[in-house]
Amino acid sequence: TKKVLSTVKGLRTSAPDRYATFWREFGAVLKEGLVTDSDNRDAILAACSFASTHDAEEPTALKDYVERMKDGQDDIYYMTGESRQAIENSPHMEAFRAKGVEVLLLTDAVDEVWVDAVGEYEGKTLRSVAKGEIDLSGTDEDKSEAEKEKQGEEYAGLLGWMTEHLGEEVKEVRLSSRLTVSPACVVSDAGELTPALENMYRAMGQEVPGAKRILELNPEHQLVKSLNRAWTDRQDRAELTETADLLHALAVLAEGGRPKEPARFVQLMADRLERTL
Repeated sequence: TKKVLSTVKGLRTSAPDRYATFWREFGAVLKEGLVTDSDNRDAILAACSFASTHDAEEPTALKDYVERMKDGQDDIYYMTGESRQAIENSPHMEAFRAKGVEVLLLTDAVDEVWVDAVGEYEGKTLRSVAKGEIDLSGTDEDKSEAEKEKQGEEYAGLLGWMTEHLGEEVKEVRLSSRLTVSPACVVSDAGELTPALENMYRAMGQEVPGAKRILELNPEHQLVKSLNRAWTDRQDRAELTETADLLHALAVLAEGGRPKEPARFVQLMADRLERTL
């Protein structure tokens, strides 16, 4: 097995076209070995390559990713999804794109499983950009801790109110460090299954209880700023609850999900659009 894997690894540099053909046909099968064959896991990883934001055409080996990591970067970042385009358009990618931090783009069903089974590579944790809290402050100049604390205090009331209002659908509403353009996104907690993995298990006939997500708000987005000002000014306006519901529904849609009440979402959107004309 190790000899075969060594041959496959060698093809990547000695015969790139042959390796690319092999990877297209058998890459997903090879990655299954990362889950089922722990004895040969290192050799399998060395033979694998992955699409990434570094190059739109050429996949990368993990060792090459590590060599390109930015100063202060401790983790290997990845995101799973149905397609490269869907991943690249995800709000979760915004801060990584803005700061030039490379992200692996994983689109095979088995990717959801092997990243958890492997966990790390050369001491670097494999970390999903769509799960848990993300801290990219070490890779670039960012807000000081004092500035972050002040911003947290400014939004504390709104965040607490939205957490209570959306309590049946989200476990927490917090400020985001991964958004630069979008007003909001929905993320999974660090130890939870992603929606895609939940769907995969359900397709296999397994019962998976749906987990509440975390709603993150972009404190620099004008909509979120306006919502905070409106909430601070008067907390009993119906428009506040409608805006909170819309923000959550839009974040769910951006993740590829479905709003809990699609008909109400459409009506709210239609009402808001009408007011702009």
